[in-house]
Amino acid sequence: MTDTQLDIAASPRRIFTVEEANHLLSQIEGIFREMDTRAARVRELSDLVTDFESYWGKAIEDSTNADNEKYVRLKEELATGLQAVNDCAIRLSALGCELKDPNRGLVDFYAYVGGELVYLCWQRGEKEIGYWHTLEAGFPGRRPLYR
Repeated sequence: MTDTQLDIAASPRRIFTVEEANHLLSQIEGIFREMDTRAARVRELSDLVTDFESYWGKAIEDSTNADNEKYVRLKEELATGLQAVNDCAIRLSALGCELKDPNRGLVDFYAYVGGELVYLCWQRGEKEIGYWHTLEAGFPGRRPLYR
């Protein structure tokens, strides 16, 4: 675990107003765009690594194998790509939101609604925070936010 991850894990969760959460959406959207690009490359690299492993089996790990050097480079690039995707998730967490589903672009923000600690819920494509749900309900329990 890196120092950044430790700092995030140790820090208390931020409680947002709807306005504060809305103010972060363009920044969150930018991180998601970066995450999309990096995740697409990770999928490509993963497929290439799998192809080498399927074709060669354990023999791909032998340094005398003709494709070993390329395989090793692909695995290194894959590890770097996975770390970059993880770094995007850490940046989202550092903003105070919780990444719930990177593929759907779903994040939650702690907030109070009617005196109850809940999640404000946002999904990519929504112009602003328009929903909330209890901490236990998750996305299926989303309710419209009446401001």
